[in-house]
Order: sequence, then C-alpha cells, then structure tokens
Amino acid sequence: MTEKIWAANYLTVQHVERYRKIMRFFYKKHRQMQGTMYRPDILKMMQSEFSENYGELEVDQDLENLVAWGNLHKQQEMIRPRSIEEYRNKNFRFQITEEGVLVEEMVYQITTKKHVARGALDEKSINKLLALLEEFVTQPENKMSLWLEIRKEFRSVGEDTANYIGYITSPEVDSQMKTEQFLIYKDKFVNYLRDFISSIQSLQYPFIKVVTQLQTIDQTSLIDDLLIKEQEVPTMDDISREEIEEQVLGEMEALRNWFIGSSSRPSEFENLMIQTDQMIRKITELIYYFSQEIHQYQSRRKDYIQIANWFYEADSLEDTQKMFAGIFGAANTRHFYVSEGSDAVSTRDDSWELEPSVLYLSKRGRGARKERKASSFTIDKKKQLERLKEYQLMQETNQKKIESYFKEDLLDFEKIACLDSYSRSIFLRWIGLAFSSYLPQKQKKSSIMTQRITTEFDFTVEVLIDKKQRILVNCEDGQLEMPKIVMKR
Repeated sequence: MTEKIWAANYLTVQHVERYRKIMRFFYKKHRQMQGTMYRPDILKMMQSEFSENYGELEVDQDLENLVAWGNLHKQQEMIRPRSIEEYRNKNFRFQITEEGVLVEEMVYQITTKKHVARGALDEKSINKLLALLEEFVTQPENKMSLWLEIRKEFRSVGEDTANYIGYITSPEVDSQMKTEQFLIYKDKFVNYLRDFISSIQSLQYPFIKVVTQLQTIDQTSLIDDLLIKEQEVPTMDDISREEIEEQVLGEMEALRNWFIGSSSRPSEFENLMIQTDQMIRKITELIYYFSQEIHQYQSRRKDYIQIANWFYEADSLEDTQKMFAGIFGAANTRHFYVSEGSDAVSTRDDSWELEPSVLYLSKRGRGARKERKASSFTIDKKKQLERLKEYQLMQETNQKKIESYFKEDLLDFEKIACLDSYSRSIFLRWIGLAFSSYLPQKQKKSSIMTQRITTEFDFTVEVLIDKKQRILVNCEDGQLEMPKIVMKR
C-alpha cells in the first residue's frame, strides 16, 4: 500500500494553520461528544481564535477541501429551510470522520486515545443513559464514578446514532435504496427505525428534566474528584484542573444541546427523531414506487378473459355498448358548458332542467390572445403616512383598552365587570401562550400554574392559573366559564 494518504494532506498543504485549527476544533468537540458542527459555528470560532479577517469564502473553501480529503463528513439535513441563509447553505452539517480522528490522534496522541464505535440505534443505551443521569442528580455520593459511566454511555449513544444516521443517509445507501434489491431489506429497515422511535419518543421530557437538574449540582467537587482520579495514574504529562473543568463543562453543555437544544437550533434528540421519521417516509415512498412499477408490468391476461366472458354473456348489443362505455369509456363524447350565469342553486341540480345560458365566443387562432400590458403605479407617500398614523393610533387605543383592566398592575378576571370582545381575544391568547410554554411535568406537581410571558405591547405578564377553581366572566356578548386566572404586570 504505497498510495498517498489524503487524510493527512491538510498537514502539509498551503494554509496548514487554518486546517489544523479547524480539525483541532472538530476533534476537541468530538471528545466532548459534540461531533456535529455547523458552518456558522466554524466561522465564528475562526474569527475569534484565528483571524478577524477570516470570511465566508475561506470557510467554504477550507471545509470543502477537508471533505474532499476525507477528514470531514458533510451531511444534509432532511428538513425544510426556515430562512434564505439555510436554503443557500442547504442545511449542511459537518462531522469529523474516522480518518480525521485517527490523524488528529496521531498529532495529539500524547494526551488521549479514542475508540470509534460502530453505528446503531440502540434504545437500551439511551435508557441506560437516562437511568445513570437520574441516579447522578439524586444520589449525593459516588458522583465521580457515575459521571465516568455517563461520559462513556453518552459518547457511545452520540457516536452510534450519528454514525448510523450518517450511514443510512449516505449517497451509497441512497443509491442502493433506488434498486429493486432493496425490497428484500425494506421490512428490516422500517421495523428497526419504527421500533426505535416508539421506544424512545416518550423519553424526551424525562431527559429535559434530568439535564436541567445538572445545573444545580456541585460542579467544583466533581471536577476535584476527577482531578484526583487522573493523578492516581502517574504520567510524564499531568493533566491540569483547567483541562478537566473545560471537558466537564463541555460535556454538560453537550448534554444540554443533545436533549434540550437552544433558542436558535433544536436539540439533537429532536433532530434524531425527525431524521428517523423522514427515513421511514422515504423508504415507504420507495416501496410504493416499486410496487406500482411491478404492478404496471404484471400480466392482465386473466382480467381480459373475464371481460370477454361478460361481453359473450350479454343479452343484447345495447347492453354490450353500455358495458364497453363503463369499462373503456364512451367512444364519442359530448361536452356541455354551463356558465356561472345559470340559475343553478346547487351542485346536484340536473343540467337538463336548467335554463340555457349564453356563451359568448371569442376569436380563436394565432394572434387571438389579448396583449397583456404592464400597468404603471405611483407611490403615494402622503397616503402611506396617513395609513401608518391610523394604524399607530389604533394600536395605542387597543393598548389603553388592555391596560384599563389592570388595577395597580393586577388583573383578576373574577372582578371584571364587563369584558369587551377585543380584550377577551388578547387575554385568551396570552393564557394559551402560558399553557403552551409550561412544561408538562410541572403541571402534575401543583394545581396552580405560574408562567411569565412577553406580550405584543412591550411588557411582560405573569399568569397565575388555578385549575381547581372555576369562575364566570361577564362579557359584552355573554358569559365565559374559565379557570381562576390572575395576571400580574
């Protein structure tokens, strides 16, 4: 084997410092179980740690080169773009490949070793990870050994799921799915993915709860215990406390990104469910396509023999003609046009019983189509300003109407004398927003629900809902029964 090793090409080419910086960033995130990165993340890192002049042209060129050399794997998410930027970037996300990990291990082998696991969707590993996290946040002792088990299990879950999703969405598997030989494996693929979804779809909220509780533990003592554990093994290069702290905080952030997500991007757990569901839908569509193709070329000999028997057994020529028209369609058809000006009052009216309408025929043939000319328009700035002032005045009036119900920044629906319809729609929208923003686990603990929301009038409201009490609110068009609700500004 004397061929060139392209995976090590970035160590010797021009701009090696840029490639080394990007690969080290991917490798460090890979160690923290954040192997999947997006283009804006790399651009932000390079501008902050490499050069402020590092732009979008450079990041696209460097990422494409690393993908071509086999250091990174580029994967397109099967979701609809939510912005022009996502559409232009095609929702690509990048992950370090096994070859890239091996090359970075060669460069960084003094401090660590890494084993790359095979890809799989294993619900047992995810259940085990949840059990370890719940034990970690509830058990006051032995947190260091539990965290090591969590680190190992989370790394296995993250790598296995990412590798398997990358495998089934790879161009090689995609091309194999479009062949008829794939029908042999379709049931195994669909059942495997469907069983995985059905077994873990109820685990999202337990993971959100336990990962949120990670922020309340004593991280300092955990980092100190891990440092003592590392120092028990004598080495020439001792690991520092800062390195352990960076890794632990990175792993906790990875757990949060994996199961909770952020305001700008959904969690990896949710993305895994979407990717798996999209793959099931894709396989189902391919199965339907192949079944239609197979059905199209099946022999219809028995069908035609049965039709011939029906014609042979017909009593008269008229019956035969009706049968022919019903099976193959009428030999000669006549089209009747009824314009909108007819006296029809229902779609079930018989056309023969309606008064005939007049249809005006226009010129037909070449040049008969009327020429469409673009009409000009003028921008009336004065009218636009008038409309804007009217809208702003209306918004001020509505806001004053809403604020009039708050007495000393407090609104008790039970004490409202009469609620107008506009304010009622606004308040009901706020109550619905409070319900949708509240976690289901919290609803089970207490009958009184408290949630702070931001309104469209540039102020926040704290909504308190007592689900056990019911009240009647007098409105201008009737009475509204609802839970006892109080709003505080």
